[in-house]
Order: sequence, then structure tokens, then C-alpha cells
Amino acid sequence: MRILLWIILGALFFCQGCQQQNVVRRHNTEITASDSDRATDLWYQAELNVAHKPDSAMVYAQEGLAEARRIGYTEREGLCMLTIAKVFMSIGNYSKALETSYKSLAIIQGSGFKSVHESDLAINFYVIGEIFGDQGDYRDALFNNFKARSIVEKTTEVDDEKSMIKILLNVGYDYEQMNRLDSAVFFAESCYQLCNRDDTTRGLYSFFIGKAANLLGDIYSRIGKFNRATQFYNLGIGYAIAKTDNLSYSNALLGIAKVYATETLSDSCLYYAKESLKLAQSGNFRLEVLNASNFLTDFYKQKREYDSAFAYQQLSITTKDSLFGLQKIMEFQNISFSEKMREQELKDAEVRYRNRLSIYILIGAVVIFLVIAAMLWRNNGLKQKANALLNQQKLQIEIQKGKVEEALQTLQATQEQLVHAEKMASLGQLTAGIAHEIQNPLNFVNNFSEVNNDLIKELRAEKSKAERDLQNENDLLDNIQENLGKIMHHGRRAEIIVKGMLQHSRAGSGLKEDADVNALANEYLRLAYRNQLAKDSTFNATLNTDFDSAIGLVKIIPQDIARVFLNLYNNALYAVAEKKMHLKGKYEPVISVTSRKLADHVQFTVKDNGEGIPKKIIDKVFQPFFTTKPPGQGTGLGLSISYEMVKAHGGELKVDTREGEYTEFTVVLPAKNGA
Repeated sequence: MRILLWIILGALFFCQGCQQQNVVRRHNTEITASDSDRATDLWYQAELNVAHKPDSAMVYAQEGLAEARRIGYTEREGLCMLTIAKVFMSIGNYSKALETSYKSLAIIQGSGFKSVHESDLAINFYVIGEIFGDQGDYRDALFNNFKARSIVEKTTEVDDEKSMIKILLNVGYDYEQMNRLDSAVFFAESCYQLCNRDDTTRGLYSFFIGKAANLLGDIYSRIGKFNRATQFYNLGIGYAIAKTDNLSYSNALLGIAKVYATETLSDSCLYYAKESLKLAQSGNFRLEVLNASNFLTDFYKQKREYDSAFAYQQLSITTKDSLFGLQKIMEFQNISFSEKMREQELKDAEVRYRNRLSIYILIGAVVIFLVIAAMLWRNNGLKQKANALLNQQKLQIEIQKGKVEEALQTLQATQEQLVHAEKMASLGQLTAGIAHEIQNPLNFVNNFSEVNNDLIKELRAEKSKAERDLQNENDLLDNIQENLGKIMHHGRRAEIIVKGMLQHSRAGSGLKEDADVNALANEYLRLAYRNQLAKDSTFNATLNTDFDSAIGLVKIIPQDIARVFLNLYNNALYAVAEKKMHLKGKYEPVISVTSRKLADHVQFTVKDNGEGIPKKIIDKVFQPFFTTKPPGQGTGLGLSISYEMVKAHGGELKVDTREGEYTEFTVVLPAKNGA
């Protein structure tokens, strides 16, 4: 019986293997050498032009794609599609780049060519990783790059060494952007050394030596080793010029401009920054245009040359909208989500295939058992009954097992859908909050601008009269001046919201250092109290402090933790001031600040005896743009930013409250925290 079962199973797998071999054999016989050479040449020309002539690269890649499709050359079709994705990425169209990369990935995964399958998959994954990196999604970027690295490490192809160089370079960029500079240096140096092993590798990989040199220049510039950074930038420029790599050339020039900015060499700084922008614009490298225009905007602001600063700021805004506008972000996220759904469908299809195969095997086994049982029934009826009962029990077990597995798969799929739905809901809530908060000041600016326009027309009409009414003219001028003040007020309101969002996105971006957290907490308590007195000279409150001297120095980012304390103090002072105003003298405000040294953490509490927080909104206090303050008195970002900053330190921000009695915020930080 065992022999017969193995024969059936072997026949099934043999038939399946024959079908796959027939597909590959039929594919190979249909492609002639001349056709494949043309498709390959077009793809190669596209690859050569990506870095300095993206328009030409797009033309070559599309022609190669059309030729590959015409002859059914699946492997080259996938690579041409991937080159098109690279072109889209170089000009800043990240949603199209991601969409095209996933199409390439689907083609390569379905090609069935084992000899090229793994290498092409690795290329696809690190290109997808680079796209996510440029979008600031470094988690997905590192995930795809390390997936590519695991593939390359298992192969020994010559081209795979080139792939490993690209992967190391991508990972170095990701860690540099994440401010994990030690890791960034490690991967950048690994890439640089791999390219510089000997004269042969220097010749083969000179294109990547320049890019690695630029990355090392960026890292050492951030560390503060400017001479070392300049050396690498100059090295990168030399390789970029030799390889006509205008993209790397533009990055290196901007890096040198930033170094000269720290050395107050204004003329040199301005020259290199403008040259960088000119190169980026000539190649339509929009991410580099954004970086250069942002730098020039800040440069002219510091020089108080506001006309030039405004011009570059307009260029920066236009470029940023084309790269990272809300519609672009939504398109990018939709493509990413669709690909994840496609991957899940592939997994589900594979599971269904395995289940069908299991069913076929089970049916075959049942048939065999029934035949044997029929043969044995003639000789021994009792044995036949026993065997039939045993077979029924086994069948029931298999059925129950299948039901349990199916239920588990359904549960897992439901959990994944719920997680995704929650993420999309959070994104929608954040987007709605941004739009709502910025719309209010913009409405005021627009309305008062229209009123001023009417007042100016009325003033001109008054001045053109034969008998002018000077009092009326002065009244009109006073109204215009008053409206301009309101426009400036609401413009600054919008600016505060935008700055708050930028601070929110950059939470935890500084370098940690040893600091006296007790002194920091006490200093900003006094500062917040003085600010409150400046707003209301009649205000007074009792400040109680109890700091644990055993805390000592803690490794933190001082400016970030200072902002956390200031936000908590301002909220506490606002709460007690509001309660005192409502109770009209029958209430004494008290704010208490304490610190404690725990086993491996330090704990700070800020407690006020204000009105407390209602239970129905306690879960929303850390959400961006949520505030209980009247319009114009709060952005709703303070607690959200504080929460992210404490979390970035490896700590925790908690709230405890009783409505009508008190509110207490607790900041918990690791006592020993790495830089």
C-alpha cells in the first residue's frame, strides 16, 4: 500500500514539473537571438542614461519594454519596467515609481526562470527600498533593502556584487536620514571599501564610489567633521564629473555649500548652492531642487535679503507640492496598500493550492484504503469492519483539522484588515485636523484682504473728489491698518500651526547629552510662570517643587525635554487660571512638580488643582490638533509633540485626572539612555 501511494504522489509532481518545463522550453524556442539582443541593448542604453538624461532613459526603456513584450521576453520586460520606475524616481514621481516597481516585481515573480529570478528579485526589492527611503518611510525602506541583501548573500554571481554595493549604499542613506549615524557610517564605509578593494573594482564601480563619497560627506558634515566631509565631497564631484552623474554632482555641490555655511564663507556657500540648484533643474531632479531651494531660502533669510528668500521659497513650495502633496501621498499609500493586498492574495492562492493538493492526496488515500478494505472483506469480515471504522475516524480528524486551519486563517486575515482600517482612520483624522486648523486663519486672511481691497477702492474714490473729506480718509486708513493687523495675526496663527506640524515630524531628531533634568524642570517652571504673569499681572499661584537629588545626570536631548516640560507647565497654568476666573477669588491655584529616582527610570510629575479633564475626552488628549482651548489659543499639538518626544527617548507620558479636582501628567525616562 505504501508503494502504491508513493507512486501516485510521484506521478502528480512529475506531471506538474513537466508542465513547468514545457512552458520554459516553449518560451525559449520562441525568442530569437537578434530579437533578444535588441531588447537587451535598449534596456542597457536606458540604464546608462537614468542618472543624467532621464528623458532619454525613459524613451529607451519604453522601446525596450515594447520589444520585450512583442517577442514574449519576460525577463527583459520586467527589467525594462524596473528601469522606467528608476526614471520616475529620479524626477520625483514616487507614486508612479512605486506602481511601476510593483508591476516589474509581479512580472519577475511570474517569469519561472530560476537562473535570473533571484538576482532580478533582489534588484526589484532594493529599488522599492530606495523609493520608500526618499518618501521618508525608512522602516519599509530597510525592510525591502534587507530582503534584497538576504537574496544577494545566497548567490555568487558577479552582478550580485554590484547589487550588494547598491544595497549597502541605500541602507547607509536610510540610517543617515534616521539620525543613526553610527550605523550609517558602517554601511557607507562598507560600500566604499567594497568598491575600492583594488584597481579592478575601482574601475568597475567608479559610479558608486562617487555616491558613497557623497554619503560619507553628508554623515561627517552632520557629525561636525567638516574637513573630512569636504574631502569626500570633492572626491564625489570628481567621480560624478567623470561618469556624467549630474544627480550625484548636484548633491555634492550642495553638501560643500552647507559646509561653507558653517564656516561663514558666504560667497563660496552661495556659489555652490546655486550651481547645485542649476544642475538639479537641468536634469529635472525634483528632490535635489527641493533641497537646494530650501537651503537658499534659509541663506537669504539669514542675510535679510527677503526678496531673494521669497523667490526661492516659492520654488521650494512648488517643488514640494509636486513631490509630497496630499494627493501624491494618498496615491503613494494607495499603491503601497494595493501591493500588500496583492501579496496577501498570492499567499492565499498558495494556501488554497496546497489545500487542494492535500484534498487530492486524501481522496487518493481513501480510494486505496477502500480497495484494500474490499479485498480484505472477502477473507475477514470483522477485520474489514475495523478498518472501515479506522478510516472514518481518520477522515473526521482531517476534516476537523481543515476546519480549524481555515478558521485560524480567517481570523488572521480579519485581524490584518482591522489593523489596516485603524491606520487609515488615523491618517484620515490627522488630515482632517490639519485642514480644519489651517482653514480658519486662511478664511480670516482672505476675508480681511477682500475688505481692505474695498476700503482701498473707497479711499481712492474719496481722494479723487474735488472736496476731500480728510477725516473720512483717515478713518479709512485706520480701518485698513486695523485689518492688516488682523491679517498678520491670523497669518502668524497659520505659521504657528505649520511650525507645530514640522516640530511634530522632527520630534527626537537632536543628539543626546548628559543633562541635569531637575535643573531643567525647575528652570522652565519659573519661565512658564513669568510668561503667565506677563499675560495677566493679577495672576498668582503657589508653586510646590520636590526634586530628588539622587537623579543626577540623565542622557537626553535637552531642548526636546525642555519643550515637554514647558508644554505641561503652560497647560497647568492655563487650567488653574481658567478655574480661578470662573470661581472669582474663591480658589487658590496650586501647581506641584516632583521628581523621583526609580530602579532604572526617573519620574517627573506635574500636577495642578484645575478643573481636570472630562472622561469622554481623556483618550484624545495626545491626538494631534485636539484641544479644549478656545479658537486661536491653542494648536492642539503641544501634548502630541510631547508624547512623541518622550516616546523617542524610550520613555512614557501618562495622564491621571479627576474632573473638577486635578490633572496630573507623569513623564517617565530611562535613567541610562544611549545617544
